[in-house]
Amino acid sequence: MRKTIALAAACAAFAGTSARATESGGNVYPLGAEGTLAGALPPPGVYYLGYVQSYSADRFNDGDGKQGFIPAFDVDAQAAVSRIVWVTGKKVLGADLAMHVVAPVVRLDAHIAGVSDRRTGVTDVTVDPLILGWHFTNGLHVLTGVDINVPVGNYSRTSVANISRHHWNVEPVVAVAYYPKNGLQFDLKAMYDINFKNRDAQINALNPTGADYRSGNELHVDFAATKPVHPKVSVGVGGYYYRQTTSDQVDDPAAQATIDTLGGFKGEVFAAGPTVRVAAGKAQVIATWQHEFTARYRPQGEKLWIKMILPLASFSRK
Repeated sequence: MRKTIALAAACAAFAGTSARATESGGNVYPLGAEGTLAGALPPPGVYYLGYVQSYSADRFNDGDGKQGFIPAFDVDAQAAVSRIVWVTGKKVLGADLAMHVVAPVVRLDAHIAGVSDRRTGVTDVTVDPLILGWHFTNGLHVLTGVDINVPVGNYSRTSVANISRHHWNVEPVVAVAYYPKNGLQFDLKAMYDINFKNRDAQINALNPTGADYRSGNELHVDFAATKPVHPKVSVGVGGYYYRQTTSDQVDDPAAQATIDTLGGFKGEVFAAGPTVRVAAGKAQVIATWQHEFTARYRPQGEKLWIKMILPLASFSRK
């Protein structure tokens, strides 16, 4: 039973908004958070990005994508996230140099197999001190970096509703945007999660001894294709694809045997839905609804994002 609650808890953390088949089904990156305007750095300055997210799911699928792997599953999760981006105005290898920090607050409400749990709090923080962004005259933009996820959120290895992953994680990032003068605009952000070992692992049905646990590595892509319909408005489609590429590893032979019978407990999901961007003064507001069309070893549900980009200060390139 603790296993089912822990799986649901992972759905809520913004650093794991959509639970997957890693330790207790949790994950670090919030799938679908980026899309429109994700592939290009803005001009030099300091920017505030605020995200509000709501996710709900009433099923947890098995490895064939069928409902019922976890019975009586119902999860609602909300997150409010603050992200500060500093585009320094300096050049490195011909690219603009930037850095960012991300701090989420999460609320989770889970009802699973007759057991309920709820938790609210700050979860793990993400930093990247070296983001590089290139801009080309044909409308192509490329950026790259390595996000570092710092496990500072509230955690207890015996809790059934942890919102911290309690292990370090690094995520190489490559994003591409194409903004032509006319026609469709495209954004794509790809990341590869490299998970470190949790040496104070959660105690649950898959890991009853709490042995050291290393979640499998993960590939995920956020995307958007939009078309301007007004100087201040664009509409289109946005979504995400996620796949766990390596199996979970636990330092307990019996627990590892159980994971191996599940094919490494590797998750997969695809989601898409409508997105709209509106310019409101200096701010950009982006709303996206995402339906998860298919999922394996993870919840399948609906997600709503509202994202605001607000410039706080601007300065010239050095």
